[in-house]
Amino acid sequence: MNDDYQASLNRLNQLDGPQATVSSAEPLHRGPQRRPQRVDNRPQWQQIQWFSILFAVVSQLAIWWVYPLIYSKNLTSGQWQHNPLLMTYSLILALAIFLTFNRGFSRWLNFAVILIPIVFLYFLYKQVTTQQIILLGLLPLALLLINVKWLNLQNILGLIMYSGVATLAMPVVIFYQQNTFLTLPFILSLLPLLFSYLYYMSSIFVPTGRNKRATSLAFGIILLLDVLTLPWNLWTLLAIVIIVFTWMVLIYLALKPTYSMGFFSLIQAVPVLVMLLQPIYQQAN
Repeated sequence: MNDDYQASLNRLNQLDGPQATVSSAEPLHRGPQRRPQRVDNRPQWQQIQWFSILFAVVSQLAIWWVYPLIYSKNLTSGQWQHNPLLMTYSLILALAIFLTFNRGFSRWLNFAVILIPIVFLYFLYKQVTTQQIILLGLLPLALLLINVKWLNLQNILGLIMYSGVATLAMPVVIFYQQNTFLTLPFILSLLPLLFSYLYYMSSIFVPTGRNKRATSLAFGIILLLDVLTLPWNLWTLLAIVIIVFTWMVLIYLALKPTYSMGFFSLIQAVPVLVMLLQPIYQQAN
């Protein structure tokens, strides 16, 4: 009986052996295995790209503040009016823009970040007019709407809305603070700033596919044509080189999301300031 039982076990082992060998070797023939993704175990504050934040915020503040202040100085030849609360608000708003765009849309943390500049408007209410408060609140409101997924504003429509509001809100309020009036020539002179937002922020709102190329090319051509109307000098040539270089980066390189906002904000500031300040210096000379 034991001999028969042992013989049955041997036959079963012979039948199971090849299947076990095939099953054990099967994963070797399934193609290349994915490498496990590296998990960043550092604390959240250490994962922040501080240089990217610095470049983005400083560039945004320069775009908003430099041109209205110099335009006002040449217009009235008066002293600059200092408003620390408005400067603080612009700093908070620039940080909110970076944090919102740097990590992607529709994240719950974005809504918390956007609420900070909205709450800060309470401290500005007694120092500015109602019209200025409305203008200052338009940009965080636009950010809030863009991050609401079901509104479907994370596309060229959202790009146009954000660019228009970012062009008018802070520069117009800063100009009014300096002069207590607003002029149509100043508003029209902000058109290059609008074109620059449309061009440099296009990769944020239209990040992939043929639409990305078409959008960046169309707005890049508009911005380039605007630059070509300026007097030819070293600064104009530098602005043209940066615009063309940016388009090459948009088409052929894929920047990490954590670096893209800082990079595009930095290279936006140079051609914008060149386009906006050259007419002023021409009038002054």
